[in-house]
Amino acid sequence: MKLLAKLTAILCAGLLLCSTLPAAAADDTRLPSGKTVKQFHQELENYDGSATYSDGTRGYASAAVGVFEGEEVLYTEYFGYTDVSNGIAADEDSVYEWGSISKTLVWVSVMQLYEQGRIELDRDIRDYLPEGFLRHLTYDDPITMLNLMNHNAGWQETSRLIWESDENAIPSLADALHKVEPTQIHRPGEIVAYSNFGAALAGYIVECVSGEDYCDYVHAHILDPLGLERTAIGPAHTDNAWVYAQRSRMHSYANTTNGVTDLGTRLQYVACYPAGAATGTLGDLMTYAQALSDPDAPLFEHPETQELLYTGTLFYGGSDIPACCHGFFCTEYAVRTYGHDGATVFGQALMAFDPHTRTGLVVMVNDQNGNWFLSDAPHYVFGELSAQTYGKESAPTVDLSGRYFLPARATYRGMLRFMPYMEAMQLDYEVQDLGSGVYQLPFSGALEPQAALLLGHRTGADGQNILEQPSCDLIEDPWFIAKLLLLTLYMMAAVAGVYLLRIRFKLRHTVPAQKGTALLHAGRIARIASVLLFLTTFFLYCRGTGGLTQSAFFFIGIGQLLCIAVCAVTAVCALGMLLKNRRGRTLCLMHSLANVFTVAAVLYYELYCFWIT
Repeated sequence: MKLLAKLTAILCAGLLLCSTLPAAAADDTRLPSGKTVKQFHQELENYDGSATYSDGTRGYASAAVGVFEGEEVLYTEYFGYTDVSNGIAADEDSVYEWGSISKTLVWVSVMQLYEQGRIELDRDIRDYLPEGFLRHLTYDDPITMLNLMNHNAGWQETSRLIWESDENAIPSLADALHKVEPTQIHRPGEIVAYSNFGAALAGYIVECVSGEDYCDYVHAHILDPLGLERTAIGPAHTDNAWVYAQRSRMHSYANTTNGVTDLGTRLQYVACYPAGAATGTLGDLMTYAQALSDPDAPLFEHPETQELLYTGTLFYGGSDIPACCHGFFCTEYAVRTYGHDGATVFGQALMAFDPHTRTGLVVMVNDQNGNWFLSDAPHYVFGELSAQTYGKESAPTVDLSGRYFLPARATYRGMLRFMPYMEAMQLDYEVQDLGSGVYQLPFSGALEPQAALLLGHRTGADGQNILEQPSCDLIEDPWFIAKLLLLTLYMMAAVAGVYLLRIRFKLRHTVPAQKGTALLHAGRIARIASVLLFLTTFFLYCRGTGGLTQSAFFFIGIGQLLCIAVCAVTAVCALGMLLKNRRGRTLCLMHSLANVFTVAAVLYYELYCFWIT
């Protein structure tokens, strides 16, 4: 009996040891960063959610994090809560919005149809669309599928609403595209400006070419073959009943200096849904990322198609370092990764993988403005970029300080033309020149001050300096200060009008009104009204819906036209009073200039153009 007991104990110990071997092996697996999975786990576990970071925010709501190598999942962990007040913790049943990671489904679909000979990447997309589908083109140059993939088809950011709050009011994909179609302001291929419209249009082309509804196509040719049963593609998530129910339970949060603020479920619907409506679990997104890094290319008939997918279509400067590969963005760490990130009014997500080591990372959060897991986890997995990555022991520096750059992804025509000037960046640091128009600049993450980014440099067609990022060019504006000064004088003219009206009201019984005083008052009121309409436009745009309604544009635009008409007449009247009267010339000059500034600002910033998208 004793011998039997000993044998049983040995057998059990052996079984227990064998059961722990895979976990131990996974813990010891070394990631491209040089850290082991166990060290990566410790880094995340050591994160103090109550800490205050450089941007002043504290804590986080929840995060779902997964790391894989090939077919093996090395790490999966869920942090925090999807409903803080009710204590509902994040787990494998939590669903998060993919945001713009959804676009990769479009690009995979396009490459599948390319593989079948049904789409040509360098053919004018108008050959695949209904006649006259695109209505706001400025140039006759062909727009190719590669332009859509590279986000350089020339469209500005749309100024129309891109979110719907009523799931029953979501239009068809074709109608949604017509509703938000932006104005084309650049020749195709000249400027990279990230475009949700362009990606959604590519999804509609998939629909036109395949003869299948885009949502049905993705389910049939991507999700179902991979067994992704917990992911929805449609704008209201109704194509997957389980996801639809789970999403209604998820809460969104905003990081603030006081912690996290509950924003509710934040159920907003992307009508142009191929650009950003996918929603699902961490497990499903991990499986999708594993398939994309699988050399057997399970989503394609031939592995060569997947190899083509990861060949560069946009490069930094004049180098061979790719910034974009057929819609997948490249990020340089210690290794080159491919993937996409995404953000919605609900939360953010990241998918990145290195096809060579088959190592990948997926992070999904319900913090509207992101959190530490999203920003720093990639560096723990993929390591840090350095000049040595490109065979350089050192690199000369270039001083970019004092220059102002505007983001190409913005509205440069129409009523929201002022927005790029609100988002201008003044670079105040030196960068390393890696040669061939490639710069490496320092970047400070929450915990990784040595992290770095790449920028490309080229000269535009009109001689402007352009800094290249994977998804959005930065365009130098040497006249930025002058343009900002005009906007400032426009605001000051309205403020002055308020004070002058108050003074006149207090002195109305002691100082007799002079000829033309009523018209000058009208000019002051018009200046104030114009700025109030401008602030209304800014508020409506920034409240989180992504744009303005057509009716809001119409009433604000008509109001601005009336304001500048009154200001123009008042400016002429004030000038006439200046020439005729000896007394009060200074005041008349100020009135005339204030109205001129108002008219000039409204005209230059096109605050009246309610018909331009």
